[in-house]
Amino acid sequence: MKTLFKILFIGTALMVLMAMFGGFALLHHHGGPDMHIVLDDGEFFLGGSDVGDWLGATIGLFVAGIICVIVVPLVLLLGVALPLLIVGGVLALVVASLLGVGAVLGSPLILLGLLLFVVMRNRRRANAARSTPV
Repeated sequence: MKTLFKILFIGTALMVLMAMFGGFALLHHHGGPDMHIVLDDGEFFLGGSDVGDWLGATIGLFVAGIICVIVVPLVLLLGVALPLLIVGGVLALVVASLLGVGAVLGSPLILLGLLLFVVMRNRRRANAARSTPV
């Protein structure tokens, strides 16, 4: 199984590298300003890159990185782990209260059982001491 995950990881890394090189090649294509991509009625012109393009790309990558590093883990923690912790705490409180109520209601029986245990234990010791010849 480890080998499969290694192969999948290497394949994913290679796909990302190929996508980066393809994007770099498209961005620096020297075909002139007439090359453009039309996607959902939006036109993206490639060829001439200004400082504004680089600034926008940098800000976009920064925001995407912040979302991947901070927002997604917080959503997973607060959306999955926190409800599980709350449910576990409530269940622990219910079990503790049931055990507490059982201990309070059964305390006379528990004390009676403890008294019987102490009496029977001493009787067994006394019987064992009497039966062994000295």
